[in-house]
Amino acid sequence: MKKRFLPFLMALSLIFPTSSVFAEEAENASTSNPASETQTSALNLAAETAVLMDAASGEILYEKNADQKMYPASITKLMTILLALEHGNLTDEITFSHDAVYNIEPGSAHIAIIEGETLTLEQVLRAIILRSANEASNGVAEYVDGTVEEFAKHMTERAKELGCKNTNFVNANGLHDENHYTTAYDMALIARELLTHEEYRSMMSETYYEIPPTNKQSETRYLHGQHQMLNPNSIYYYEDATGGKTGFTTEALNTLVTYAERDGMELIAVVMKCNGAEHYTDTAALFDYGFENYESVKLLSTAEHTATVTVTETYNDKPIELGTITAAPKEDVYHTLPKGTDISQIKVEMDCPETIEAPVKEGQTVGTLHITLNGETIKTVDLISQNAVDVMTDEQKATLDKASVSGILKKAGLIVVLLLLICIILLCITRTIGYLRYKNRRQRRRKRRISNRRRR
Repeated sequence: MKKRFLPFLMALSLIFPTSSVFAEEAENASTSNPASETQTSALNLAAETAVLMDAASGEILYEKNADQKMYPASITKLMTILLALEHGNLTDEITFSHDAVYNIEPGSAHIAIIEGETLTLEQVLRAIILRSANEASNGVAEYVDGTVEEFAKHMTERAKELGCKNTNFVNANGLHDENHYTTAYDMALIARELLTHEEYRSMMSETYYEIPPTNKQSETRYLHGQHQMLNPNSIYYYEDATGGKTGFTTEALNTLVTYAERDGMELIAVVMKCNGAEHYTDTAALFDYGFENYESVKLLSTAEHTATVTVTETYNDKPIELGTITAAPKEDVYHTLPKGTDISQIKVEMDCPETIEAPVKEGQTVGTLHITLNGETIKTVDLISQNAVDVMTDEQKATLDKASVSGILKKAGLIVVLLLLICIILLCITRTIGYLRYKNRRQRRRKRRISNRRRR
């Protein structure tokens, strides 16, 4: 029944301003109609910086000042959500401290969480995704790392691990700070990593959620999404959009991260520093450009290209076989190609040794796959060890040494036995020869005696 009335509720939310309890970020959106035509050959975006990324391959289809440092505003919260999912479970409970609730700017986005109130992590993440709640972000920070300051350091470190080179976070919610910055490209990397979490995928497309009464609140909270490209009642609705995050501060202006999927191709669009509704029209233009001109091609799967490598260790100048590892790509490999590209000539060549010296760690690069199209390399993929093989322990070496000594003794014993046999054989031969000589002498003597008798 609630789903039946959802479009009606969304329409009301657009007509009537929401109370300050559920204050949303000012998006400064104009009421003008979005662009009716998209320039696919040469995009003319209003955004100061922008990126369009293929989510499957991570390849950039379009960029404008992609590495320019910018203030992100609330799209920062995508990193907050990522760390929450990496370090918690949706059923975990968060009890909000005084600092989490009150250390936000007056009038900024919140859902009126009360000091001492307990919510599940899922409820908190819904509040962040749908209402961009700043105190909810603070609660996540304290839940994961104890303080917002430590969490901000964690955010920056994790960004670097993802390949972000121009990002520095100082808070969990994106409220303005001169030292809080990122880039369109770095935000695309963060957004792409979030897609690896099925919990996030299950949330990102939803536009409505209810938080029932809690230990501090007697009424249900009704959360409506802010991202207009997901709202069927909005003039900025984009049918293929599947999720994303809005952001706005006076300094950052409108920022936007959006996901969209069409015909099996998933794209990520990031636009930063936009006026009015430019963040929506620019994003729509980016998606139209990507979907009309490119396709995401699966080059290979992890199961199709694996290798078994023998792991050895040299001990006492001899290679000792310790076991084997399985080498395979970390994940299925995709590549973005212009539509209509003939992929029949794609070839995969494996460069992987038959043996490798211990130790080998799980996740270690042990070889590469070279993928070519019409003779030209289009992608080089690392082969990753799927298991670990350590060096020999002292006990194993001692066992080998004992086995070696035992082997030497066995060899020595065999040599002694062989020598004894040879001696016995020689002795037998000598005695046999002596006996034959003795017998021959006796025969000769007998013949002489017989001969002498006859002469007489």
